[in-house]
Amino acid sequence: MGWIAACVLFIMLLPLNAMLFVDVLEATHEVKAQTEKLEKLRREIERKERDKKPDSFSDNPVFDRVRRPLSLSMPRPQELE
Repeated sequence: MGWIAACVLFIMLLPLNAMLFVDVLEATHEVKAQTEKLEKLRREIERKERDKKPDSFSDNPVFDRVRRPLSLSMPRPQELE
């Protein structure tokens, strides 16, 4: 009697597991599509920012860098004998 009840319970749980599996697959595909859409938008925004011409010197990232003085190390000549 116990084996029959276990088999009936197993047969009743199979469709529930299948529905859960299908829901997980659908959610995975939706997440993948949304991620691809988000990456596409991010690349588009980065491309617009990169191609944007600055309005002034303060908007230009090239002029934001600190310029350090160029210092070359020269070897000292040895004392003449």
